Amino acid sequence: MFSDVAALQAALLNKEPKSFVSHHIFEPIPFAFKDDLALWIEWKRKLADALDVDPQDIVMTGSAAVGYSLNPHNDFKAFDNGSDFDCGVVSSYYFDIAWRYLRQLRVSWLSLPQPTRNAITSHRKTYVFAGTIAADKMLGILPFGQTWQAALDTMSQIDPTKGRDVKLRLYKDFDSLRYYQASNVERLRDSLGGQAESEPIGNNDSDDILIEDGE
Repeated sequence: MFSDVAALQAALLNKEPKSFVSHHIFEPIPFAFKDDLALWIEWKRKLADALDVDPQDIVMTGSAAVGYSLNPHNDFKAFDNGSDFDCGVVSSYYFDIAWRYLRQLRVSWLSLPQPTRNAITSHRKTYVFAGTIAADKMLGILPFGQTWQAALDTMSQIDPTKGRDVKLRLYKDFDSLRYYQASNVERLRDSLGGQAESEPIGNNDSDDILIEDGE
């Protein structure tokens, strides 16, 4: 998709953020699938069946999608053999289940592990407002968590995700997914603004782009 970091940075600077998301995240075959459309379609179908969603509602994000990390804190780290596969799952049905569950959890928050409590706090500040549930951070406590974790375990046994971690973020709708991704693209553009004429600022995956929340 991009020959090097400089090509990625040029695209970030030349395309409006939402357009970048369409051209390089929503529409293409993800980088990690090496232009194999049949493999991508079949992989998505298997994951979608296990999650009980439509395959069209699964979008690869992060370095597995474009070849380099788009997390502003990860210096454009290249996708490699140790990188995770990050997916956005668009489902208003599961989003509402998760949102209602998290809202009702308030009384029992103190009994949860600290990382989970931190994730819930982040949701109150940013994620839910953006129509996002960071399932990768709290899948174990969600009502459908066991089923989804079993799905991820299955995907880690087949190519091209064999032996890899597959992580999910849940979005209320495609507008929320586009907003979330475009917000981070915008921050990357801002970070590149003063360096557009110089060499790339990094070449190093978050595997998911994050809205700034102190994590």
